[in-house]
Amino acid sequence: MKKTLLTLSALMLTLLMGSCSTKDDMSMATSEPTASAWPNTSPSVTTVLPSVTDNMMDDMMDGTTDGMTDGANGTDSMLPGSTMIPESTGVTSMDKAKRVIEQIEEELERLSEVDDAEVVIAGNKAAVGIEFDDQYKAGLDDRLRKIIKERIDSVIGGISTVAVTADEVVRDAIESLGDRLDTMSDMAALESDLEAIIKKINGLNA
Repeated sequence: MKKTLLTLSALMLTLLMGSCSTKDDMSMATSEPTASAWPNTSPSVTTVLPSVTDNMMDDMMDGTTDGMTDGANGTDSMLPGSTMIPESTGVTSMDKAKRVIEQIEEELERLSEVDDAEVVIAGNKAAVGIEFDDQYKAGLDDRLRKIIKERIDSVIGGISTVAVTADEVVRDAIESLGDRLDTMSDMAALESDLEAIIKKINGLNA
């Protein structure tokens, strides 16, 4: 009997210890996990600056807009139709006279009606002698005079008097005066000779 009681007591103690062990395991299994410390990983913001080309830098240095676009076509922002900037008003030096005369003659000889052009210019006056292209038969009319004046204005501004002739003798006189520019240094003499030629042209047109 005593042995049985001891056996029963041992069995109950074993069951009691097993029950406590199971409860502790369940408590540990259902307990909330501890929060782990996460490092601050906020994404960094990277600013990308637009690239500056060598042409853009040159433009900023010299104050021009070459190489920069108008926004749509990617071309230089230039005034449409402009081919050159006219010289400042009037001719007041021999060097300028020679430079402007050469430019005007080249402009006039681009006309389909004109085969050759001789020009002398001084102050605000110009004399023009032209030789027509063989295919042109209309002669020197108001339309052609207007075109010649426009071509002169595209090279130099402020020329108020433009006398144009197709007379061969007067054209030769204009050419001769132009050839003497290299040896002339007096603008007053050039203006005087030019005025004499303009009077001849006006006399022919009268």
